[in-house]
Amino acid sequence: MKINYTDENEITNFREVCLGDMKNNVIFRGSYPIFRIDETRDKLYDKLVSDAGINCVVNLSGNSKDMEVIGNLVPWYNVLLKSGKVIGLDIQFEFDFLDKFAYEVFNYRLRLGFKFLLANNGPYLLHCNAGADRTGFVAAILGLLCGAKIDEVIYDYLLSHGKEFADAHDEELNRITGRIIYGQMNAITGGKIEDSENLQANIKRYFLENIGLTEKELEMLKGRLMK
Repeated sequence: MKINYTDENEITNFREVCLGDMKNNVIFRGSYPIFRIDETRDKLYDKLVSDAGINCVVNLSGNSKDMEVIGNLVPWYNVLLKSGKVIGLDIQFEFDFLDKFAYEVFNYRLRLGFKFLLANNGPYLLHCNAGADRTGFVAAILGLLCGAKIDEVIYDYLLSHGKEFADAHDEELNRITGRIIYGQMNAITGGKIEDSENLQANIKRYFLENIGLTEKELEMLKGRLMK
């Protein structure tokens, strides 16, 4: 996994997702597009979005009202919103994966997001509020779909806390911090994280059986993302 990570990425939590066999300059992840209390940070975010050529946005945490608020404050977001290039999934993430109803709602909204990606050209930006948990989950399952190892996924998740933290040699600390994404991946694959031979098959099954994409849609998604 090769990541061009700079101080600008550190400040904004905006960066390219480079997991497994993903193409370059296709998927980007970030935090909320505007803080208002930090003008320098917001200008950096705008610059990174422009440099990446973002053409489509999946707002994992927002609804139509939230997207309108962002659009009124952020010109580039407003242009994409008016062009139908932004979707708000309003995903709630504080639930037990064993809660069948909440899990089905979660997967249904993910299906809407992935179908939206297939209907629009990239580069794509995935964001929520902090750009860590909801965004981290979606980046993780896309990365695993593209052949990433679980260690790559955890490192990408840890980067949301800063590169120095992610690069720390305290394996126990990294394991504890990464337990969130690790546990989620185990939950959706039936505990197959340690079985590298079955991991890809179980991620594919998650997209087909739980999220509800068709085989054709899944292959199209992989075609958009993979080298």
